[in-house]
Amino acid sequence: MGETVTSNYFTAEQCLAFVERSPNAVAAHDKDAWLSLFATYNLVEDPVGAAPHIGGVFDRRTGYRSNGRLSRFYDTFIAPNIIRFEVARDIVCGLHVVRDLTIEITMSAQVVVRVPVHLLYELTIEAGELKILRLAAHWELWPMLQQQFAQGWAFLGVGGASAGRMIRHQGAVGMAGFMRALSSVGAAGKAQAGRFAQYFNAGNVAAAQALFSASDISIGFPHAQRCLGIADCVAQGGELRFSKLLAAGNMVSATVEYNGPYGHHRGVVFFELQTRGLRIAALNFYWSAAAQA
Repeated sequence: MGETVTSNYFTAEQCLAFVERSPNAVAAHDKDAWLSLFATYNLVEDPVGAAPHIGGVFDRRTGYRSNGRLSRFYDTFIAPNIIRFEVARDIVCGLHVVRDLTIEITMSAQVVVRVPVHLLYELTIEAGELKILRLAAHWELWPMLQQQFAQGWAFLGVGGASAGRMIRHQGAVGMAGFMRALSSVGAAGKAQAGRFAQYFNAGNVAAAQALFSASDISIGFPHAQRCLGIADCVAQGGELRFSKLLAAGNMVSATVEYNGPYGHHRGVVFFELQTRGLRIAALNFYWSAAAQA
């Protein structure tokens, strides 16, 4: 079978192999290898809804434009833990790679948490090489904290060390920025995503259009392959089914199955919602071009 060519002559297989270097570096605790994957200017949202980490801009701690913030992100969240990726599905659409997975984080022998995640890597090309421009990790902070609290006394030492490390590397402002992830569109946002699937499956164009913040929004169906207006998207027909819905900040992501006129697709969908009114501001589906059995 021939390789699938994506943007700028990089194949889907090459994009996926490049992205795989990130969890490999994390597992090996190879900080330099992990940092080298990112573009000169980069954005990390982990989790989405927390204050983003912006690299390549002026950093007060280093005193110059650098990846100092990205380095401190690694020291805070990656270095002290054993992190294992359990990937259920990978999708490559252009220079975007989406991973549907569960991340297992071992904070100590007694404290282990499992976090459902949808990861979006937006890649770019620098000097002919793939680099990560944006990494958006869609996961829910409160359920993860609940898992930690459920460990009881075992979590006290680990939690205290984590808080101290965050203050040391991120400062009080950084800690407050991280805790912003506790606020999200939540169950109401997930319900809004569910309504879109309901109206899509019913072929109800008017009801679907009423969910959006503007009538001229284009939907990636899927991203980087087809860009459709709302009415044209609903007119595709077939059935959408969402599972593993995650609310992070003003985003809702979901594992999606689409049974359409030309086959069955599995992937991930991302809804961006207005925080007031929860109207849909952007919507992108990700699945491979080839239908699946």
